[in-house]
Amino acid sequence: MRPPLLTPDEVARSPELALLAAIEHALDLAIVTLVAAQPELRPAPEGYDAVTSDAAERADAVIVEAQTLQRAIAAYRDTVLAEPDAR
Repeated sequence: MRPPLLTPDEVARSPELALLAAIEHALDLAIVTLVAAQPELRPAPEGYDAVTSDAAERADAVIVEAQTLQRAIAAYRDTVLAEPDAR
């Protein structure tokens, strides 16, 4: 999930979005790194992911939570950007 690039006007209006965008990018990198470190997390050809190691199971849980946080950040960003400018 790639967050959209913010414009300077959006950052000036809601500076917190810049840091949240950095967090989204860091979460993307963390997810890719976890999958690289735990190859059994890669999708299986038959569509069933067989997670067998404890490390892969924990990594999968981290990925699920990271994706949840990404969705929450995206929802916040969409809400803030949809509000009329209070300035």
